[in-house]
Amino acid sequence: MKAAGAAVRAPGAVAGLGARLRVLRLGRGLTLDVLAEAAGIDKGYLSRLERGLKAPSIATLLRLSEALGVPAAELFGERVAEHAVHVMRAPERPAVPGDALGHAFQMLSRAGAALEAFVIHPAAEFPPESAAAIHSGEELLFVLSGTIEMRFADRGFVLGAGDCAQFPGHLPHRMRRVGPEPASALVAVTRPGRERPGK
Repeated sequence: MKAAGAAVRAPGAVAGLGARLRVLRLGRGLTLDVLAEAAGIDKGYLSRLERGLKAPSIATLLRLSEALGVPAAELFGERVAEHAVHVMRAPERPAVPGDALGHAFQMLSRAGAALEAFVIHPAAEFPPESAAAIHSGEELLFVLSGTIEMRFADRGFVLGAGDCAQFPGHLPHRMRRVGPEPASALVAVTRPGRERPGK
């Protein structure tokens, strides 16, 4: 192991460490001030560490790992926390009964994640304009089977298996399946401001 005063030097390693540090801090709801005080380091220095502008010493990393309650190896990226990878087997996938519009869902992502994903089975008819979906973040829809029509304020798109559409969630949007055959799509939605690596 490196001497206590040694520092992590490789640019890629420094940037990766800074990103992990920031995600861990935000995941615990800590401000720069609070974490800096807990680790006994300067707030400005901590900010530069998170942005990959400074290479921390091993001693600093040990203080940060203690303040965050994680092994130092996790900051180095040499260890993956048990909560970091979410696996859902097909038989375990929860199905949500069809809503009032006739759409059925199967959730894929863990609760509270920055990315929400699900499989949707659209109804045969468009919901009324007053029921158009609107949400924060970006949405990506990838058609798995069948044909799906998406409608926005002044335009629409017909998508077949293998086609996808990506758009800001604040645009009111509606969808329906086209034809008598069932249709399904994978939908992924980002949720700005959510970063939850676990507790």
